[in-house]
Amino acid sequence: MRAAMADDTSTEPDPRFAALPSRPGKVVAVHLSYASRADQRGRRPAQPSYFFKPSSSVAASGGTVERPAGTELLAFEGEIALVIGTAARRVRLDDAWAHVGWVTAADDLGLYDLRALDRGSNVRSKGGDGFTPLGPALIDARAVEPHAIRVRAWVDGELRQDGTTADLLFPLAQLVADLSQHLTLEPGDVLLTGTPAGSSVVVPGQVVEVEVDAPLAPGAPTSGRLVTTVVQGRHAFDPALGSLPTVDDTQRAEAWGSREAARLAPDVAPEEREVRTER
Repeated sequence: MRAAMADDTSTEPDPRFAALPSRPGKVVAVHLSYASRADQRGRRPAQPSYFFKPSSSVAASGGTVERPAGTELLAFEGEIALVIGTAARRVRLDDAWAHVGWVTAADDLGLYDLRALDRGSNVRSKGGDGFTPLGPALIDARAVEPHAIRVRAWVDGELRQDGTTADLLFPLAQLVADLSQHLTLEPGDVLLTGTPAGSSVVVPGQVVEVEVDAPLAPGAPTSGRLVTTVVQGRHAFDPALGSLPTVDDTQRAEAWGSREAARLAPDVAPEEREVRTER
C-alpha cells in the first residue's frame, strides 16, 4: 500500500506534458471555426460551439497513436493550441488575448467510427489516449499577432493543410472571451481552436506532422514540427460493455474530406433521385 501511495505522489515529470507548463486542468476544443472547413462541410455556424477533451488524451511529440482494432476512420486535424497564462473569467474581448500565455501546435485526432454514437460530445471519438498531441515548443503569445498565425500539417511529408487565422470565422480572442462567460479558464488550460480544410484519414504506418508559426512576426517564431506515428491497436471494443464502432458513407465522406477522397460514388441531388424514382 505504501509503495502504491509513493507511486501516486511521484514528482517525476510526466512526459506527456513535456511541452506544457503543467498538466492542463481542462482541454476545450472548438467544433467548426475556419471558413475553409465550414465550406467543406457545407455549413457555417453563427456562433462557436465547444467540446471537452480529457487531459489524459494529451501526448508529446515523437509518440504514437493507436487506431483501435475494428475501426477504419482515424482522422488528423492540425490546429493552433492556446495555452492560458492567467486566469480568465468574464473578460472583455479587447482584454482576452492578454490572458493567453503561449501558442503551440496540436493534432486533434478523432475516430469517426464512434462519432455518431457520441452525438457531439466527442467523449469516445476524440478522448482516446494520445488523441491530443501538443508541442513540441511554446511560442510566447506576446510575440505574435493573433490574426497572423499559420498552421500546417503533413502526412508522410506531403502538405495536407495550410491555413491561417485570417480565415477564422471567430477570432482567437473571441473564443477566449466567449468561454470565459461560461467558466473560468485557468493557467495551463488548453484551447484547441479548430482546423482548416484538408483534414483526412490516416492509417497505421503513416506519420502526421503539424507546425504552428508566425512567419510575419519578428524572428518568425515556430512551434517546430509535432510528430505522431499511427500504429494499429490490438484491443477491440467489448460489445458487452457498450456500443461498437459503426460507419456509413456519410461518416466516410466527412472523415476523408469528400466523397471523392473516400472513393464513394457521387451524391445524387434530391431532385435527381425523384426523377430516377419516377422512371
